Amino acid sequence: MLRLSKKKICLTFWTILTLSYAFYAEFLIYKLKTGSWPFMTCRNEKDCIKILLVADPQIIGNLNEIFSPLSPFTIFDSDRFLKITYYYAYNYAKPHVVVFLGDLMDEAHIANDDDFNSYVRRIFNIFLNPYRLDNNVKHVWLPGDNDIGGEDTDVTPKKLQRFERAFSQSSFHTVGNVTLFKINRLTHIIPAYKKERDFFDTSKIFVGLSHIPLMFRPSPFPEKVINKMQPHVLFTAHEHKSMIISTDALLHKDYHIVPITPESDQIYEYALGVQNMYEILIPTCSYRMGTNKIGYGFAIIENNELRFTNLWSPSRFEHLAVYLILVVLPVLLFSFYKTVGCVKTRSLRYANK
Repeated sequence: MLRLSKKKICLTFWTILTLSYAFYAEFLIYKLKTGSWPFMTCRNEKDCIKILLVADPQIIGNLNEIFSPLSPFTIFDSDRFLKITYYYAYNYAKPHVVVFLGDLMDEAHIANDDDFNSYVRRIFNIFLNPYRLDNNVKHVWLPGDNDIGGEDTDVTPKKLQRFERAFSQSSFHTVGNVTLFKINRLTHIIPAYKKERDFFDTSKIFVGLSHIPLMFRPSPFPEKVINKMQPHVLFTAHEHKSMIISTDALLHKDYHIVPITPESDQIYEYALGVQNMYEILIPTCSYRMGTNKIGYGFAIIENNELRFTNLWSPSRFEHLAVYLILVVLPVLLFSFYKTVGCVKTRSLRYANK
C-alpha cells in the first residue's frame, strides 16, 4: 500500500507539473513576452503612421516536411504559434498598415494549384482572422522566392500571376504622407513612377518594400531602384535576421550596419530625408527557420522621423524540448523500474532454487 501511495503521489505531482507548464508555454508566456517590448506609440495621432512588418512566415507545406510522420502536429503547432504571436503583435502595435514582406508559404513555388490555394486559405486564417480584422487597416502583400520562385526554382509567369490573383493590389499604397511602394528583385520590376523625386523633400515620405534586401546585397539593380525612387527607408526580409543598414543618400559608398538581437531590445530613432538612407531587415516570425531570434518589426513614421523596434517572440523550440522531457522522462523511469523489478524477481527465483 505504501508503494502504491508513493506512485500516486509521483503521478499526481508529475501531472500537475505538466499541466502547469502547458498553461505557461501555451498561454501565459505570450502575454508575459509583451511586457518586455519597448513602449512605442504616436506623439500626435494626426501625423503618425504605424506599420507592422511580417517577414518570412513560410507556413509548412505538404511535400518537404522533415517530420513527415508528425506533419499534422507540426503544421498545426507552427500555424498556431504564428497566429498567437501575430495576434499579440497586432494588438500591441495597433497598426495603420501591415506589410507582409514575402515568403508567406514555404512550398508555393513548387505547389500545384490545389495545394497553393490551401496554403493561401491558411495564410488568411492565420493573419486575417475575422475577429481581429479591422477594415481601416491596409494590408500590403509581397511575394518571396518561396512564393513565386527565384532561388531553387525559376520565376514563371504562371507562378507570378497565381500569387497576384490571390493577393491582388497595386504597387503603390499611400497612407497619410507616407507612400509605400513594392520592389520585386526576383523579377527586377520597379514600379512606374513618373514624377520627379527629391530625397530631401519630406512632405512625402517614400518607403520601399522588398523581399530580397537591396543595400545589404549591392548590385546594379538596387542602385537603379535607389536612383529612380530615392526612398527614405527600405523594409526588407529574406535573411531571417534583423539589422539596420545606413548609407549616404547621395554617395551610396560606405554602409554602416547595426545588428539587432533580442538582447539589444531598444527603439531606434532616425531623421528621414536629412542625409542618410536606411534599410531595415525584419527577422522571420517563424520558429521553423533555424533561429530563435524571431519576431515582428514595428515602425512609426511621424512627420520626417522614423522610430523602429522589434517585437520579439518567445522561443518555441525550448518549450517543445521541455514537453519532450516531461513525456519521455516518466517513460524511461517506468521502464527502468520495470526492468529492475524483473531482475530482482529473477534473482529471487534463482536463489530459491
